[in-house]
Amino acid sequence: MRVILIDDEQLALEVLEIQLKKINGIEIVGKYTNPQKAFEELERFDIDIVFLDMEMGSIHGLEFAERLMTNFNNLQIIFVTAHPQFALEAFEVNAIDYLLKPVRLERLEKSITKLREKMQLYRKGKELKVAKETCLFAKSMGDFQLYDSEKNIVKWRTKKVKELFVYLWLSKEGVHKHRLIEDLWSGIPIEKANTLIHTTVYQLRKVLKDIGISNPISFTNEQYTLNMTLKSDLSELENIIKLIEITGPNIERILQLYTGDFLEVESYSWALHEQHSIKKSFSKCLENYVLSAKDDIEQSYFVEICLEKMIELESYEERYIYLLMDHYGKTKSVKKMIALFHVFKKQWLDDLGLDVPQEMKELYYKHLNN
Repeated sequence: MRVILIDDEQLALEVLEIQLKKINGIEIVGKYTNPQKAFEELERFDIDIVFLDMEMGSIHGLEFAERLMTNFNNLQIIFVTAHPQFALEAFEVNAIDYLLKPVRLERLEKSITKLREKMQLYRKGKELKVAKETCLFAKSMGDFQLYDSEKNIVKWRTKKVKELFVYLWLSKEGVHKHRLIEDLWSGIPIEKANTLIHTTVYQLRKVLKDIGISNPISFTNEQYTLNMTLKSDLSELENIIKLIEITGPNIERILQLYTGDFLEVESYSWALHEQHSIKKSFSKCLENYVLSAKDDIEQSYFVEICLEKMIELESYEERYIYLLMDHYGKTKSVKKMIALFHVFKKQWLDDLGLDVPQEMKELYYKHLNN
């Protein structure tokens, strides 16, 4: 296994090098007292393990470890430090082990054995990765559910882990760490928020790796990016809405997809703008179809289900009620027209203290008398 050592103390690097040379199968590629220099060298070499000090003056080991984990696939980190108080945080960034100085040879051998076992398991699962990733599906209309390659619902350790996934999924170009904190951990002291984001990112990585996605999240220039593609009801819905010519079957399909407003059940405040935008685009698509097809008898069924959905979304929109009442009248669906008129007459009176508009009354009695 190819390793590099990073510690701001030259003596500590030399002591660790001596111990590692006693273990078979270890190739020390480099030793660095400057973390940034080590990072640049990592881009040139194929490295398996980084032995990393926790406190290095210029940058904290936890922060540097997260940067490494998000930029280099399958890189393993072993902390070597004189500070036992950071052990929990070390495992939150997915470190393979946490060794206290001075490092005993027996403890070092145990850590290397543990890592070799992990790498062997990874190689066995690597071939399944691509197939699993391409089969992921996200349902986001109404509630949010992520389905794995076997169509099982992915379980989240906490609600915040789920919310973080959705946020990163929608932030296709990546999102700055400070923006994440602002939207997901607003009102929390910055030091605590930084700890929470590290913990939550770690837990999300673990969930995604468990379903076969290696290196699911990258962290570059203070930005988190989700490194995976998946199919979704949202993308299918948006693709239909973008069509120049909408057909009846297209309408039937997007009505099946629109099982509720975007992320409605999740109640994410940061998603409200997108939710409103999707709902507006969807309603406009239905309205455009209705206006173009309302006089085509062959499209009567699709026009009707469109109008009923439009009113479900905007129950006080006079234009929609007028169009549906006119449709019922023209298609001789008198019972439906009467029921619609009286339901909305009562609703407007009870909720708004208003009578239905005169124009609607005239339309109602016109069809009723015919």
